[in-house]
Amino acid sequence: MKKFIADIKMFWKTAKHIESLSKGLMILNIIYEIFNSLSPFVNIYMAARIVDMILSGEPWKQTLLMAGITVFLDFFVVIMKAILNYFINIRRSIFNHNYNYSKNSKVSTMDYDIVDTVETQKTLNRIKQHENMNGGGLQQFERELRTMLGNVFTIIFSVALTLELFISPYPKNLSGMAKFVVTPYFAIFILLFCVFSVCFTSYCNAKCTRFRMNEVDRRLPFVNQFINAILGAFSNGAGAMNVRIYQQKPILSQGMEATFNASHGLMKNYEKYKVKQKTIPCEILETLMQIILYTFAGISALVGRFSIGSISQYISSILKFTGALSSLVSTFETLCYNNEITKIYFDFIETPSRMVQGTLPVEKRDDREYEVEFRDVSFKYPNTDFWALRHVNFKFKIGERLAVVGMNGSGKTTMIKLMCRLYDPTEGQILLNGIDIRKYDYKEYHSIFSVVFQDFNLFAFTLGQNVAASTDYDEEKVRQSLIEANFGERLDKLEKGTETYLYRNFEKDGVEISGGEAQKIALARALYKNAPFIILDEPTAALDPIAEAEVYSNFNSIVGDKTAIYISHRLSSCRFCDRIAVFDGGRVVQFGTHDELLADEKGKYHELWQAQAQYYTEKSA
Repeated sequence: MKKFIADIKMFWKTAKHIESLSKGLMILNIIYEIFNSLSPFVNIYMAARIVDMILSGEPWKQTLLMAGITVFLDFFVVIMKAILNYFINIRRSIFNHNYNYSKNSKVSTMDYDIVDTVETQKTLNRIKQHENMNGGGLQQFERELRTMLGNVFTIIFSVALTLELFISPYPKNLSGMAKFVVTPYFAIFILLFCVFSVCFTSYCNAKCTRFRMNEVDRRLPFVNQFINAILGAFSNGAGAMNVRIYQQKPILSQGMEATFNASHGLMKNYEKYKVKQKTIPCEILETLMQIILYTFAGISALVGRFSIGSISQYISSILKFTGALSSLVSTFETLCYNNEITKIYFDFIETPSRMVQGTLPVEKRDDREYEVEFRDVSFKYPNTDFWALRHVNFKFKIGERLAVVGMNGSGKTTMIKLMCRLYDPTEGQILLNGIDIRKYDYKEYHSIFSVVFQDFNLFAFTLGQNVAASTDYDEEKVRQSLIEANFGERLDKLEKGTETYLYRNFEKDGVEISGGEAQKIALARALYKNAPFIILDEPTAALDPIAEAEVYSNFNSIVGDKTAIYISHRLSSCRFCDRIAVFDGGRVVQFGTHDELLADEKGKYHELWQAQAQYYTEKSA
């Protein structure tokens, strides 16, 4: 009983959420199903009346009028269904858009430390897999609820047209089989048999649902995920090149075949189980029920309980009733199972924010006098026991050029993520002008940073939109930012200038850009934002030596009066920075100028410098 109540509550919650995503969709579905369910009963009832009129010898004009009314009612119902379906399709399109937007919007607003976890990615994959398999979740609920409503209205209309069969007076002194069948007791037996049929069908559906959950849905998403990964290897950029160069088609094809066989095997086993445990026994039970109802209706007609025309009304209504009842139970069980999928979606979009949301405004200083301090900061990534940073202490002011160097995995990028407040420290504090950054308004704090991460994204939009990160932009400012990022020469060759589409996803005349050009555009985006802090994480990794040298030589003019934090493996690129922070094993092991650090022959910076010295064009003094 508790589960039944919980399922009903989830139905209500889901229906309200769908209605919030597309106002009027649920109401329109209800009205549509009333007309859709009513449609066959109009013909059933009117046909019975016409038959009785013909048999009773009614004037042909009245009979013809009744036929005309039937046609008119049919036409009216069809027109109403068409009108309602038109509006439903519009509302459903809005629902599908807002449903997908709700997931994407949640990802964009969710705490980054939650997004950047395996659990969140698995949740998103599960939602996607269920949608790909059978439209599971909200979309399936909307479809199945409509079906269930249709079944409910069909049962109501069929009961209304069949009720007379059970409650009309029963003749006395019947003989033969009629005295056992045409009685109130046999009618009660039919009702009890209906109850048993519902319970048995529900039991069979529940068994099939449990089997599907345990044997199919638990494993099939991973099978489909593997299939998608193989298909991606065949068709996506770098993967497709590797498939051809290393002749990987045979091994991938074998993997695909094995995976398809596994998927087919799972579904085949489920279909066999369903036929044995549900289809055959439920069909037998439904056939028995129809035989009993036909017997009751047929004999009742023979003993004169109702007119000849009514027998077609009762039999047709009984057929509708039994079909709708079976479908109702099956649909209800499907919706109960779908609740488990819907719950995944609700758990995701209702994930609370763990990061403290401050309220203090970031001081807008004309002199840009900001100071950032790391005070005994330590950090572990979620669900790990490894300290990515440990007891980090340093400070720097606006206008300074800070280089951050160290080996891979030393904590450089982690430090930037903490400073930008994508994560909060596990221990310690990060201060902006002496105030813990957690006390500042979250979005406003982000506004003071321009960052070029190692893994940046460019979109298949126009060049100007990519630089401005907006559909509307200042074209002259975009051009200046691109020129400062050393993209000016390439820009001059583009016929449409800043209106040139990147890539060919949406426009056939879009341009393909190299990795180095993409990095320059990402740098231009950071310059366009014009934030007080500009952070460059390996900004020249994809540039050729000439372009790299140009970035270094123009770095001060590019950055201007901003604070620049420059992360790099190449120590030769750090000499133009005011100070250098050397990371090793998650700690700041040295902090100072290039000359100071190089003078310490036992220090980590000197060790790294000497290891890379063979690549420098200019030796240290």
